[in-house]
Amino acid sequence: MNGNESGTEQIAELRNQIVALARRLRQSARSDAETWTGLMALGVIQRGEGNATPTQIAAELELRSSNVAQLLRDLEERGLIARTPDATDKRKVRLSLTRGGLALVTETRSARDKWLADAIAACLSPAEQAQLIAAGELMRRVALSRQNPLSQA
Repeated sequence: MNGNESGTEQIAELRNQIVALARRLRQSARSDAETWTGLMALGVIQRGEGNATPTQIAAELELRSSNVAQLLRDLEERGLIARTPDATDKRKVRLSLTRGGLALVTETRSARDKWLADAIAACLSPAEQAQLIAAGELMRRVALSRQNPLSQA
């Protein structure tokens, strides 16, 4: 990217496009009984494969520990997660999904995937669909970038 104004405008437009798509994906999950934050926490727990901790959830979702504690209490009361003491450090707790929690994560992901597949099929040609799928890998690489724009201010 060059530093000219049109490049800056293109980046701003790309950001707006990504935000709009993320918003639509969130809206497709709103028909569920679960909040978006709850779904995100369940996703972190699933990826942790039984080793997720409240601290990890707070860091990944950028939540305060008091908010995470309330969120986890709610998820546990609803039978979506289980807490187990850490095998080596009894002060720590490990989180895992229950069958109900796993079913909810699977169901909501499938619904969002279906919405996205239907939207792509409805408005993009086969060639455009292939371009979008290829761009997905590029977006993943950008998302995993270690560059922190706030540290350059």
